[in-house]
Amino acid sequence: MDALGYTVRVKVPRDRPGLRKAAPTPLINRRQLELWACSDYLIRQMFEAADVMSEGAPRSERGSTTYYGTTSIVLPTISAGGHIPDDELDNSLSLLRRDPHARVRAIRVAWREAAVRAGAPLGQLRAELAFSVTSHGVKIDVDVEAEQLEQSTRSRSTG
Repeated sequence: MDALGYTVRVKVPRDRPGLRKAAPTPLINRRQLELWACSDYLIRQMFEAADVMSEGAPRSERGSTTYYGTTSIVLPTISAGGHIPDDELDNSLSLLRRDPHARVRAIRVAWREAAVRAGAPLGQLRAELAFSVTSHGVKIDVDVEAEQLEQSTRSRSTG
């Protein structure tokens, strides 16, 4: 009870942590960081030697046409005629999985393949990438989905 005789209740939310004293911070924080780098030129060489295979087709849905497809890109090892050193296959997979240049190149290859297979201009492309190691090199599977633009849109852009 307070001085006036009222009972004061404080409701503490259960979804939040309670009050706590802060621990003293150490004078020095140390951590190790491993950085990897690869030149875009080398990645371009890898993609120029790539084996590319695509499948997919447009499908009519809810009044519009959407293209669905998959493009498989194999970046071969040196022994298979490519540029990836055979003994660096696992490290190359780790690098390519994280490198933005490699991801963008893979999506561009898949977009070109999808545009050719669709036979019409495509709108915004949604892509999902999966990386794996094969006996011949690093394989990148790119699943794509894009709305096919209407014929009237294509004739306006060309005329």
